[in-house]
Amino acid sequence: MAYYQSWKKYSLKDASRRIEQCLKMTSLNLPKTNYHLAVILKEEDMMIGDLFVDVANEKVFVLGYTLDSDYWSKGYGSEIVDAFCQYMKKTFQFQKVMCYVYKDNQRSIHLLKKLQFHKFDESYFYHDEGYIKHL
Repeated sequence: MAYYQSWKKYSLKDASRRIEQCLKMTSLNLPKTNYHLAVILKEEDMMIGDLFVDVANEKVFVLGYTLDSDYWSKGYGSEIVDAFCQYMKKTFQFQKVMCYVYKDNQRSIHLLKKLQFHKFDESYFYHDEGYIKHL
């Protein structure tokens, strides 16, 4: 599930600390703050992925997403990303969302293009591409 994550190892201690931090969050719009959210499939009451939100400023946020491979190619990814972007626009009046994707992650690039994100950046150091969408 973590193949396209930017981190190489994540200890149980790191995970516990992050969970504690996330349990204390009260809002999703504080600039220079990041959040992790669980994606739960309601019908199965099961976690199938997560979202990472990094609020750059009051108008722009960066979104990362992970979806369990059992749920790929079923429309969940595009539904999750689109619904979350709409929520952030409606609730907090965000105007732009950015996503960074490794160049070989063709499924994710396809998802972003399907949702009308546009490539705006390319990193040769990290081997990723930046995509942006005006909400």
